[in-house]
Amino acid sequence: MKLPAYIDEPFQEWKESFSFFNEVSVRFSETDMFGHMNNVVPFIYFEEARISYFKKLNMMNENKQTMTVVASQQCDYLRQVMPYEELRIYVKTSAVGSSSLTLHYLGENRNGEPCFTGAVVMVQVSKESGKAVSWTDEEKETLLHTP
Repeated sequence: MKLPAYIDEPFQEWKESFSFFNEVSVRFSETDMFGHMNNVVPFIYFEEARISYFKKLNMMNENKQTMTVVASQQCDYLRQVMPYEELRIYVKTSAVGSSSLTLHYLGENRNGEPCFTGAVVMVQVSKESGKAVSWTDEEKETLLHTP
């Protein structure tokens, strides 16, 4: 299998480095006319997993003066996913810059088979100005060292 550019280690090592996940069941309404999961659905699953991940890290404070916004994201499809399949959507921090953050995703079926992978680059910005805001040292530590 040809790996996406954002996976820079052997796939099995990359896969085993995830610990946090959300479980989802593919709804019929998330399928397309060919009877498999529509290609936009993983992005919804990524968002749900990311929000749960940020909540676990206590990074979802509504009173905070900053927010994280998506700068770019990608999904690579490895196998078809059918209605009612149960999936685990894994998410982990891959890198933290001064105000940016890269997360990796893995969507895996009940048999442990990878169905899709993904990556997102996010930027922390001021809610007021929309300009980039650096992560604090404490935030960087939380993002990089929390399983």
